[in-house]
Formats: sequence, structure tokens, C-alpha cells
Amino acid sequence: MPAPSTSAIPDIFSEEVIADPYPAYAALRSMGVVRDERNDLWVLTRHGHVLEALHNPTVFSSADGYGEFMSGRIGPTASGGDRAAALGFDAVLGSRVLIASDPPDHTTLRRVVSRPFTKRTISRWEEMARALTEELVDDLVRKIDDEGVADFTQDLAIPLPVTLIAEILGIPKERMRDFRRWSEALVGSLAAEVDLAVVGPDMAEMSQYFWQVVDERRIDPGEDLISQIAMATPDGEELSTLEVVMFCILLLVAGNETTTNLLGNIQHAFWAQPEQWQRLIDDPSLAAAAVEEGLRHGGPVQGLFRRTTAPYELGGVVIPEHANVYLGFAAANRDEDVFADGDRFDIGREVTEQLAFGHGIHYCLGAQLARLEARIVLEALASRGLLLKPAGDAVPTANSVLRGFSSIPVTMDNNVTKM
Repeated sequence: MPAPSTSAIPDIFSEEVIADPYPAYAALRSMGVVRDERNDLWVLTRHGHVLEALHNPTVFSSADGYGEFMSGRIGPTASGGDRAAALGFDAVLGSRVLIASDPPDHTTLRRVVSRPFTKRTISRWEEMARALTEELVDDLVRKIDDEGVADFTQDLAIPLPVTLIAEILGIPKERMRDFRRWSEALVGSLAAEVDLAVVGPDMAEMSQYFWQVVDERRIDPGEDLISQIAMATPDGEELSTLEVVMFCILLLVAGNETTTNLLGNIQHAFWAQPEQWQRLIDDPSLAAAAVEEGLRHGGPVQGLFRRTTAPYELGGVVIPEHANVYLGFAAANRDEDVFADGDRFDIGREVTEQLAFGHGIHYCLGAQLARLEARIVLEALASRGLLLKPAGDAVPTANSVLRGFSSIPVTMDNNVTKM
């Protein structure tokens, strides 16, 4: 059976789809396995199809897919050339990078970075996150009382994960502004159209900084995560400095952008269905379930790219060898065949096998941290009975890979009732 291949296929890179992707995702799901000729891209949006691809990393190669995307060979590009070189990724492509590797290299790298994520460590991070969240919520409320408005993203959803991941990596507090700037630059590099003149220098500065830190930690290691990775000896050998630097960059985004964008998306979901927020205020113990539903309903990662190493039949369609493939996580998470009334945000829903953080061997490194931070924020707001309200237009930050908000002006309704 041939795949649909017409101009009617929604373009996931278009401004219209990026602004509001979910109607396009529904249309794509109805078509099954789709080939988008405009972008020379195969698009998977059904839950079963995305899950099957994620569990077949030998055929659906992360290394090749990441290389194609970062080189600007997937989707439209405004760079007019090889953006991998312009962004400094040309030195990375071909080396071992966790998000862009396949077994057996991926197995080795994953083992290194997973070791520090012990129950004891996670418990310590939770204590840190809870104390910081209480401070930030206090400041948010005080700012609204004093000025009438605060910014949910800038005053809470950004400083929480930035501060925590900096502490985990052992980065001085005075570099946190740089941390955020670098993180935004890295997210900007994921857009199909990239302003290289703006993003390139920040990317170079970030790489240089981490390179210096890794060298320093190898001479004088501490208890931070960078030191643990830099001193690791998988298979009896140290990782190269470049490999450790790429770990740092990946952890910066996995431990930062995921939480910031998730919190903003959840906040908007609650505004769209305010009865769900009242439900959480009445029972703050639903916070963990609310986070899981938020991940399903509006996860920060829209999808990622793969490239086939062999022909593969999926959904009655044969995807050829050397095909670029988009795995639509956010589209799969609203698949009505798996999640009834998938467009509805319902914190009482029993969510199983949502794909916001992927699945299988490439399951997101920052998943535990993002869940922990988002749950603690919801618990803090709900336990106080706070009802935040929009106080101006939010500023979305979205591309074909990530979706969230860089600014969400808020005020507060003091008339909410806590049962």
C-alpha cells in the first residue's frame, strides 16, 4: 500500500503548524504512515508506529537522523549552507554523543551517565528543588502583590531548573545567566530556520566554557555530575573531553528546557480547563498525576528524527533505506486509539505509555528531574490555594522539536476556594 504523498499533507515545519500543531497532528494520524515530499521526510504520528520505531534503533538510527537534521538536510533551512559547520557541530558529528548514537556506543555512554542517578541523589535533588520552589513562589506572590503582575516563566519556570541543574553540574551561581542564554541558543539551533549570526557565537562560548570546566574537574574532581562523568572509565578508558562536553550540553537542555517548557504548557492547559486546577487545589496529592497528564497533553518535546538503515514495513507501508523519519511524540500522545478524548486535559486520567520523553534506549535523561520539579511546583501552588491568571499575551517558543513559552505574564485571583 503506497503512503499518502500529496500537497494536502500538513508541513510540520510551517509557521501555521508550529503555532498550533494539534489539528495537523490529528490529520496526519488519520493518514497513517506519511511521506512529506516537500521535506523528503517520512512522518510517524500514530502511537503504535512511533513506539515501534523507538524500539527498533537498529533500523531507525539516531546517529544518522541527528546528523541529517543538524546538518540542515531535513526541512527548510535559512543558513544557505551546512549549518552543522556554522554552529560548530561539524566537529561533533561522527563522535560519540548520547542523543546521536546507536548501540553499542549508546550503551556505553548511557551506562556512564546513569550511574550518578541513584535514589539517594534523586532524594537530595528533591530537597533542593522543594526549598528553591518555596522561595521562588514566595517571590512570585510578593511581586504580584507589589507590582500587580509577574512572569510565570521568567520568575519561576526558568530559575528553578536553571539553578538546580547548575548546582548538580557544580557550576557557580554567577554563570546562571550564561547558562540560560546558552540553553536558549541551543534550542534556537533546533529550529528548521536558524539565525546563525545570533546562535553561533553563544554555542561557541558554551562549548569553550564546558571544555575548560571538564579539564579543571579532571585535575581537581569534586562530587558534582561533571566530575563523575569526566572521571568515569567505561570499558577501561576515559571518555574524551569532547564526549564529556557533549554530555554537559545535553544535560543542560535535558535538565532545563524540558522543565521550563513543561511547566508553561501545563499552566496553559489548566487555564483552558480551570475545573482541573480546582480539582488539584482540593487534592494536591494529584500533582504527580497532573504532571503525567501534562506530559501527555502538552509535552515539551514535539518529536525527534531518525534515519533508516534498511527498508522497514510499518502500517502497511514500506519505508525505504536511507529515509529521514520524524517520530511525532506529541502527536502520538493524543492518539484516540490509545487515549480516549485525547485533546482533553484530565488530571484524573490513568496515563500509561505516554511518549513525551521517548521510549526505549533513548528515554530522556532529564525525565526524572523534569517530573520531580514540575510536581513540586504544582504541589506548592495548589497547597497554597493560588490561582494564577493571564495578565497579558504569552510569548511562545516553538519549533518542530520543542514547544513552550519564553514569557507568561500572570496575576493572581485571591477569590479561589480551597476545600
